[in-house]
Amino acid sequence: MPGLSTPAVTLETQIAAGLRAAFLLAQGREEGLRFALLSMEGAARSFWAGAACLIPFLIIRGMGDDALLSGGLAVELIGYMLGWVVFPLASTALVDASGRGPLWPLFIAAWNWTNLAQYAALLAAALLGRLLPGGVGGLLTLLAFAYALWMEWFVAKSALRISGIRAGMFVLMDMAIGLTIASTVARLG
Repeated sequence: MPGLSTPAVTLETQIAAGLRAAFLLAQGREEGLRFALLSMEGAARSFWAGAACLIPFLIIRGMGDDALLSGGLAVELIGYMLGWVVFPLASTALVDASGRGPLWPLFIAAWNWTNLAQYAALLAAALLGRLLPGGVGGLLTLLAFAYALWMEWFVAKSALRISGIRAGMFVLMDMAIGLTIASTVARLG
């Protein structure tokens, strides 16, 4: 599907392709990259995944504590938006250092779309965790988090054509950014 990233392709077609990419990549199927669109336009349009993930994010955050109910919604939303922007920007340096600069748009498009599957797994774990005993619910959350980390590692390794160790560096960088944003949101919220 290399023609999907041409200007003549509609946003709806690219969103449908991104959903297909997320579905396949979530199964560990590298062929999902064919739908992730290797172009700056494809990378830019993949940020629509952030809009789709907002509702699951708010549900998960609302279930976790009262931060969304105590006036911290604006801070939570700013943190959410930063999470979608800071990692892609920071990753450019690591992609360039890996000698994979031309693959950055594909990586970011795949990373963005795969977030849909990650949020689905985390939301399912959170919802099931409320119905099951504490230990089982905690285990489900841990497994969903591990799955999300694996998925990010798989996308970095596959999209950038790098070793597993290098892909792990992207996951660690994203985790560090996410933890920094989360701790700042917690202090401000």
